[in-house]
Amino acid sequence: MKKPLKITLIFIGIIFSLYFILNWTGIFKVYYYQSTSNFPTLEQNSNLILSNLVAPKNGDFVCYFNEKNVLTKTAVNRVCGKENDTVEIRYGKLFINGINFDKELDLTHFYVLSKTEYNQAKSELKEDIRFYTSDGNDKDSIMVLLPYSYALENNFDKRRTVASKFDQNTIVQKLFKKNWNLDNSGPLIIPKNKFFVLGDNRDTAQDSRFVGLIDKKDIVGTVINK
Repeated sequence: MKKPLKITLIFIGIIFSLYFILNWTGIFKVYYYQSTSNFPTLEQNSNLILSNLVAPKNGDFVCYFNEKNVLTKTAVNRVCGKENDTVEIRYGKLFINGINFDKELDLTHFYVLSKTEYNQAKSELKEDIRFYTSDGNDKDSIMVLLPYSYALENNFDKRRTVASKFDQNTIVQKLFKKNWNLDNSGPLIIPKNKFFVLGDNRDTAQDSRFVGLIDKKDIVGTVINK
């Protein structure tokens, strides 16, 4: 074997070995993300790079074990409350320690549009729009998942659907033993070694509102390439 080729093969072997070790230890791990729970921030069917050396802070995305995720047993969501933080959701807006945490984020929510507006949005957003259902008895009204930036640009922002404090949600109530729902919960003080996580696709994400607080030991790694 010629020396240049031998050196090249050795170099490639070292690179693959290093990648395997980093991936196995979680220091540098590639995760194939298939969900829509963080649309539009994280694209479905994309590769995320995780590291267990990066301590997650509020606003970071983390990958964590989630037994309720039948497909992968893991999930990715944004950290929205860590140890000793006070978390509260008021009429669909997240507050951490009394500060509106959502105001700088482009989150996805349900908005009520007419059929004409829906068709327009569908043509402009193409595959990114998610049709939901007709709204109540008005067959011309359609609830649509839209990024806040698009809703604001088209003056749909006032048409967001938000649950009142009195709306029932048995899943949330059973989990937290409180009369809470998706858009109204807390205040909740996050215990030691726990995290509260939410999906950016707030109205459909299976996050801490459905699965509870996340244990520190269950976090696979922090996303470092969003």
